[in-house]
Amino acid sequence: HIAELRKDQYNIVPLKEIINAFKSDRELPERTIAITIDDAYLSIYQEGWPRFKEAGIPITIFISTESINDHNANSMTWDQIRELEKEPLIDIGHHGHTHAHMTDLSLDNALNDLDTADQIFIEELGFIPKIFAYPYGEYSTELIDAIAPRNYSAVFGQYSSAASSSQNIMALPRFAFNESYSNLDRFKLIINSRALPVRDLLPTSQEITVNPPAIGFTVDGKINGLSSLGCFPSHMSEAATVTLLGEKRIEIRFDEPFPVGRSRLNCTMPGPDNRWYWFGLPFFNLGN
Repeated sequence: HIAELRKDQYNIVPLKEIINAFKSDRELPERTIAITIDDAYLSIYQEGWPRFKEAGIPITIFISTESINDHNANSMTWDQIRELEKEPLIDIGHHGHTHAHMTDLSLDNALNDLDTADQIFIEELGFIPKIFAYPYGEYSTELIDAIAPRNYSAVFGQYSSAASSSQNIMALPRFAFNESYSNLDRFKLIINSRALPVRDLLPTSQEITVNPPAIGFTVDGKINGLSSLGCFPSHMSEAATVTLLGEKRIEIRFDEPFPVGRSRLNCTMPGPDNRWYWFGLPFFNLGN
């Protein structure tokens, strides 16, 4: 993976540089990529960071504070985190305290979890990180609204999609890689993907109230070939029905309801230079 990233066509930057570009509507070079790692595992300190440092690749580490305070054998210590925080190629991100499924918590308990982490960050690092990632990538509209006053520069979920400034800065996507989903072919496909800029997205919330939902969006920009867009719900073995209205409006329909829990929709289509446009959405069926 690192050997591929070091090729000339990729522009690897700190995550905050992408956030600043999104917020200032500044265009980024082709194949601009940021690397994030969740949960402050000891393997980051021992195995991951030495490789990234040697390659000159910046990373953001999203930290949940409880496992560190509890001296979990698989987690870094605060001394190790302070050592990494001094590295110019490392930024520390906020990942809550208990790494809880926040959609399973009451709003008050979710905010208390963040408050607890805030206090620990101040005690251990002297600051509260300005970039936040929802644990497990799970969030609700209510939670987004509640954390808006906390002045995070950006907030990230964990669902497959190339990120763009057209998306909600409080719920930006990240592609996930782990031991089961990290073969080199998939890695190359994703790091060469293109963002599909959309607006007028419906439904406006990813919490399921009507199941299955009627999904639609309008594609911005001079993007041709929308008739070849395919959209794939994660709970189905076949593609959804995609209808192109006019030149730019996409409507997506399927009959099988989303199951309880977290689901996703991935929409992809071929683009120039054998690079795929990729737009994804998470959906959360919270039951009652």
